[in-house]
Amino acid sequence: MSQSQSNAAASVLQYQELERLQFSQDLQRNPAQYNQYVNQRIGQMTDEVFNRKRTAFQKAQIDLGRYMDMDHNAGYYKTRSKDVVTLTDMMDEANQKVMANVQHDKQLSKRQFEINDWANANKLETLFFLQVFFCVSLLMAAIIYAKNTGLVTATFASFMTGVLVIFVAGLGYYRYYYTANTRDTRLWNRRYFGKATPPKPAVKCDPSGNADFNMADFLPEEITKCASQQAGRFNAWQDNLQNEILNYQQTGQDPAPGTGSILCGGTGA
Repeated sequence: MSQSQSNAAASVLQYQELERLQFSQDLQRNPAQYNQYVNQRIGQMTDEVFNRKRTAFQKAQIDLGRYMDMDHNAGYYKTRSKDVVTLTDMMDEANQKVMANVQHDKQLSKRQFEINDWANANKLETLFFLQVFFCVSLLMAAIIYAKNTGLVTATFASFMTGVLVIFVAGLGYYRYYYTANTRDTRLWNRRYFGKATPPKPAVKCDPSGNADFNMADFLPEEITKCASQQAGRFNAWQDNLQNEILNYQQTGQDPAPGTGSILCGGTGA
């Protein structure tokens, strides 16, 4: 800042102080004007405070209204979210039911097709047996007619009739037995082989060369159970014997009187 600017600023401040001093002296000379000035300043300050309070109240009112709107909107959003979740659950449950019904219908249709196929094949095979029976009956009628007319002997006719009867009976029995015991009850063209026994596990050896296997995999359950019981009894007998020896060493009391003398070559009496 230059010297001229500093002098100008000082002159302005001095002029302002002179103006304030002149205004104060004028108010002191005129009490009515002083009272009017004081009342005017009080009114201005009161209006300013009132305007500030009113502005603050209006701002608080507006903020409170916004907060209430936000709270209401949050409540509405929560209600809408709950409705959406409920609707989604209902739709998912309905879809699951539809899928379950479709799967059930597919399985039912597949099983019904298998039943119809099995029944049709059974009827066709029965029809085949009846056709064979009818053909054999015609052959037997022809043989009986030839025997009655003397074209064949009675022995030959009886032999051929017996062969045809055995053939028809064997064919009928085979069909009955295969259908009842060997044929699969679900699919006509599938044969039932029963349950195969699981293979025995191979014996493995550890790095030291000792065999690592479980006897329960090779022996029946009854034998392993009996062996486990006997092993438990033997362990209990060993524990009892060890306790008796420890008691004899500590107290000197012979658990079986006479045993020591017998072991040492005495009479044991």
